[in-house]
Amino acid sequence: MSSHHIVRERQEPALLITDIYSIDKELVGQLLEWSPTIVTDVNSYEAVTSQAYKVDIIFSPGLMDFPQEHVKAVIYEKNFIASALSYLIEEGYKAVNILGSGFDETVLEYFAPMIDIVWLHHETRTIFVQSGFEKWMPAGDELFIGSVLNDLETSGLQAIGENHFRTIEDGFFRLEFSSPKYCLLTEKL
Repeated sequence: MSSHHIVRERQEPALLITDIYSIDKELVGQLLEWSPTIVTDVNSYEAVTSQAYKVDIIFSPGLMDFPQEHVKAVIYEKNFIASALSYLIEEGYKAVNILGSGFDETVLEYFAPMIDIVWLHHETRTIFVQSGFEKWMPAGDELFIGSVLNDLETSGLQAIGENHFRTIEDGFFRLEFSSPKYCLLTEKL
């Protein structure tokens, strides 16, 4: 008797791409293993499809014709990232992986309470975490905290620079802080 893993629609994180080249192609392949919904904008569409990736949803500031029939077109007015995140939340997605850089972090932070965001850029992984966050990492791994935090207390970490930490030993590290509500935590892929 074999076991089967059934993937339900919207169970896996959507993949929002603004720069397909922002991380290693092998890592992109790992993200595509579970066939996520691929979302991009008109500026990135050609680069994404040139890699033989099937785009499901494309955001454009105006009406356009697309060569692939299965692509759903969504018109946005000002901010592609904010529009795409709003759309994914409305459609019931619980998580999104974003490939690219140059975003307004306040836009991402606004959406952090509504959808889990993993931001992959320049061979790093950035997530929004709240006070009390714990994660297991091997000894010697480095991470960066991208926000100024009030009353920061850590366990399992050694400070090696401003907002730059190294894990002391294999095991869990923990972050505690009083404000802001979220902080950006970045690690190398």
